[in-house]
Amino acid sequence: MKKSNDLKPMNPDDFEQQLQRQPLRPLPADWRADILQTARAAASQTSTSNPQPVRQSFLATLLWPCPQAWAGLAAVWLALLALNFTTTDQPATAAETKTQRSPQLLAALREQERMLAELLQPWEPQAAEPPKPANHQPRSERQRTTAFA
Repeated sequence: MKKSNDLKPMNPDDFEQQLQRQPLRPLPADWRADILQTARAAASQTSTSNPQPVRQSFLATLLWPCPQAWAGLAAVWLALLALNFTTTDQPATAAETKTQRSPQLLAALREQERMLAELLQPWEPQAAEPPKPANHQPRSERQRTTAFA
């Protein structure tokens, strides 16, 4: 006896085979007649009273209302492009003009370069101080010599 939880998922091919085995139910006659009557009425109404308008492309719809305005706009763009190309040869921009730098600024830049060079050098650990010589006296004698001295 199988439980409802033990059902394995159905393969799509199995599902299609199961659907093919099921008999098709006929459409009720009154529905069929109503659907066909509505479709015939809609078809005759659109063919006689309201012919379909001719569709234009999007570009034709956009440019057709006033082609002179679009031609004028294109001429303005061409003039702007020509003006842009003729004026690009002049290097009279504020960023390209040289300004004289103050001595304080130059000194600060040199200091930054020096610090950067120092930071970019490879790091080498410095040698540690040599250890102090060990005092080989017992601690009790050290305390007596320091306490009575």
